[in-house]
Amino acid sequence: MKLTLVWNGNPLKSKKKVIEKAQSFVDEACLEKMEEFVPVGKPKYENSGKLRDSAEIKEPGLIIYTAPFAKHAYYDDVNHKRSGNPNGKRLWFEVMKQRYKEEILKGAQKILNGR
Repeated sequence: MKLTLVWNGNPLKSKKKVIEKAQSFVDEACLEKMEEFVPVGKPKYENSGKLRDSAEIKEPGLIIYTAPFAKHAYYDDVNHKRSGNPNGKRLWFEVMKQRYKEEILKGAQKILNGR
């Protein structure tokens, strides 16, 4: 009987890479799914349409919209139905989570389980 022992010198390193890959998947999926609900400003505004383009992943788990009016569009109770996006809503991240949370979590789980 022959026994071979293989020692993984740094198991945490490989786990960290898998977790980083899962986080990257979640970040990208959130950006993609949120786009459906991000309002587009009226054409008469100078920064119209730039809100969607201003999204960036600052660091893992942190998505920021850098357009000057992003905070106003996200938090204020504004009727976005008359904007350039009929699906546009305030608190678009929360709306996206309600609709796509399970789909995103299943994708991350597949990465974490190695499937």
